[in-house]
Amino acid sequence: MVDVDWKEDRIMFTPLNLYMEYILLSYNNYLKNNLEDVDITYGELTYIYSIKYYGPSSQRQMAERLYVSEANFAKMIKKLVKKGLVEKQKDENNKSRNVLSLTKKGEEAFVKINVLTCGWERKITKELSNDKFTDLKEMLYHLTVESADL
Repeated sequence: MVDVDWKEDRIMFTPLNLYMEYILLSYNNYLKNNLEDVDITYGELTYIYSIKYYGPSSQRQMAERLYVSEANFAKMIKKLVKKGLVEKQKDENNKSRNVLSLTKKGEEAFVKINVLTCGWERKITKELSNDKFTDLKEMLYHLTVESADL
């Protein structure tokens, strides 16, 4: 999609989601090439990050945050539990609910992924000053919030 011959007039007419998709494909490829010692797929990564950032949460809460069905969420969590990255515990206040958290192995995987991710971010934003990089992250956060309300 993006190459040296990309016409400047196309930039404004290309939908934002295509740029985001291309960036995510690049990121996925980067992880595949650099994350050989951690058994995790790009699809699982969002779940790992969500559990880490939101802290212990119920499966229903996490499924809602990720815009997936509880059934699909449960399948992914089953894989992550089997890999030893996530653990499920009964909620002390509601025994019919499972609370999810990262295991020690999951925390270690998160750190490795985060270090790689920060390196990737700096590589693709090397032309940006620290202020512009911060502005970009703030704009992306704003777009994330706005898209969640649709």
